[in-house]
Amino acid sequence: MSTVVQHPMAVQPGEGRKLKSLGVTHVLTSDQTGGDYYLCEAVFGPESGSPLHIHHRETEVITVLEGALDVRLENEKLHVPAGGTVQLPKGIPHALYNPLQTSLKIRVHAIPGGLEGYFDEVEAAIQGGTLNVETHTQISTKYGLEWLE
Repeated sequence: MSTVVQHPMAVQPGEGRKLKSLGVTHVLTSDQTGGDYYLCEAVFGPESGSPLHIHHRETEVITVLEGALDVRLENEKLHVPAGGTVQLPKGIPHALYNPLQTSLKIRVHAIPGGLEGYFDEVEAAIQGGTLNVETHTQISTKYGLEWLE
């Protein structure tokens, strides 16, 4: 078994690998963090978001950089304005929504790392013209994501 030695590093504003179709930018991947976490930024357009889903592997810590975020849970809604942070433990069904007429920008820490693989595979399927419900379900299952809507 090999040991991954982590080194200090700085990621400058605007750096990272952008996934254009998804509005996601990889800031730090699990390869860079020894698998400890994955850090990304994501942009949602006005009045858009992600449907109800469960992460079976990761806890998410989401900080709102610009705009506002509504997080729908089973029996409640959390509102997070710019500068606020929400923690979503693994196994908790949640949906993300931008309630504003302006863009929403969030920073997401997924703990442990690995979720970037999901985004990479979905982006590749979109770019290759092969993304459909069946492919998305296979990719999601591989990364411990369950879509409830």
